[in-house]
Amino acid sequence: MAEKFRPSNGTEGEVFIGHWCCNCQRDVDEGCPILGATFSFDIDHPDYPKEWVRDETGPKCTAFVELGEPLPTPRCENTIDMFGSDQ
Repeated sequence: MAEKFRPSNGTEGEVFIGHWCCNCQRDVDEGCPILGATFSFDIDHPDYPKEWVRDETGPKCTAFVELGEPLPTPRCENTIDMFGSDQ
């Protein structure tokens, strides 16, 4: 099961950001708000991004979109999630 992830130090953060954020289309297209929120909130704060997680494979960003790929269409917030995908 995945748990929230926060780099333990600046080096780990730089490696994570270099691997995920610097190769993500979200940062190119929109300027990713996830990155800023990780600097603004403690990991226990309700507004800390749920997209930064650590699972059995290590830390990752679940919102990652490969450079050059189109961003997914956001799910309508007014439509109930009938299948429990919570995405």
